[in-house]
Amino acid sequence: MAAAGEVISVQHVSKRYRVFERPSARLAHVLWGGGREAMREVQALDDVSFAIGRGESVALIGRNGSGKSTLLEILAGTLAPTAGSTAVHGRVCALLELGSGFNPEYSGRENVILGGLLLGFPREEILRRFDEIAAFAEIGDAIERPVKTYSSGMMMRLAFAVQVLADPDVLIVDEALSVGDFFFQQKCFRHIRGLVERGVTLLFVSHDLRTVRDLCSRALYLREGKLVFDGESNTAIRQYLAQGGSGSLAGRPAHAAAVAADALPGDALWRRPGSREAGPLLAVEVLDARRRPVTRVRLGDTVTVRVYFHADAANAGHLNLVVKNRYDQVVSSRGTGRMGAEPLTSGDAAFAIYELEIDMMLEAGPYSLQVAFSRPHGRNRGELVEDTGWFGPLLVEWDYENEPAPFLGMFGLPVRGRLVAAGEAQPGDLDD
Repeated sequence: MAAAGEVISVQHVSKRYRVFERPSARLAHVLWGGGREAMREVQALDDVSFAIGRGESVALIGRNGSGKSTLLEILAGTLAPTAGSTAVHGRVCALLELGSGFNPEYSGRENVILGGLLLGFPREEILRRFDEIAAFAEIGDAIERPVKTYSSGMMMRLAFAVQVLADPDVLIVDEALSVGDFFFQQKCFRHIRGLVERGVTLLFVSHDLRTVRDLCSRALYLREGKLVFDGESNTAIRQYLAQGGSGSLAGRPAHAAAVAADALPGDALWRRPGSREAGPLLAVEVLDARRRPVTRVRLGDTVTVRVYFHADAANAGHLNLVVKNRYDQVVSSRGTGRMGAEPLTSGDAAFAIYELEIDMMLEAGPYSLQVAFSRPHGRNRGELVEDTGWFGPLLVEWDYENEPAPFLGMFGLPVRGRLVAAGEAQPGDLDD
């Protein structure tokens, strides 16, 4: 039985496929149980369990073949598990494959009506809201043509627009938004965020980790059919990129206990808890331009994030700083690796200090911070050794009512400008 507030419940779900080397072996197995010598079993899912509450936005990540699509098909009811059970409460809308459920010979209009009927809507209501759906799809007169003539982007537009008709309790999206033009993708994400704000539960699959990070606060990481992580999306992404990094504390240098307590700043914004096992990160300070510890700054101020760490030559790594706003959106993620620095060590000292200087061109509001230490493993990949977890808040202040702001919006991009006289020759103009 699902707990109160649970919309999706998955309990010990496994899925095995039988793969035959030749069709005759499959036929022999169906008719009299033979053909086993040419059969092998593929374990797509292995004892997966989790629950998702109402209004949660959860990502499902993992490499190709990890079992993501199999799990979504089971939740959508188009595939049965080999073992275990699932429960999904409420109306489910699923975008699992572009054009799934569409008849390629039918026009876009006819497929909209068909899709609406399959969702359980009366024909009269579908016709009443048809113009709304067509306007959302933005494919013009093509909606009267057979969908077999559509590009993948047009197919995605129509498939997503049909879902506008529904009022789902659960929305499942599997890579369907990876095609199409940028502006329509923005439109879809606005619609999805609006659904989530109204309490719709989102289960989202994508290889675009930036979208996962910005859209979902929680992520489920599948690897070879097993659920290896369930938690905060940034942590899941780091483990995914490490491909095998468990984030465990095994192998960390046991140095922290040897660092004298009075050697580290007492007013650090984050400091290693005494109960935590030893790791490379010791403390983090945030300092203003006068090198004073702060938790409040003005928009545009320059701050220094000072990180105390220990790493010998065998455990050299990179530091990364992540900043989140009040809406749990990552607004910045920068690290020493992307800045071109060599992997960091503290040499023979008890600890070293690395400073990141930041111009706080962020709109006013509270922000949380996280510092991570990882070992590099190729381009854009690393093995997470330790992170601080989210700490703060760091409050950015500005009196918008009485002070002209240097920018409006979430953050200020570096901008340069110049006045060009109307009669001034432009680059590339021909001289008379």
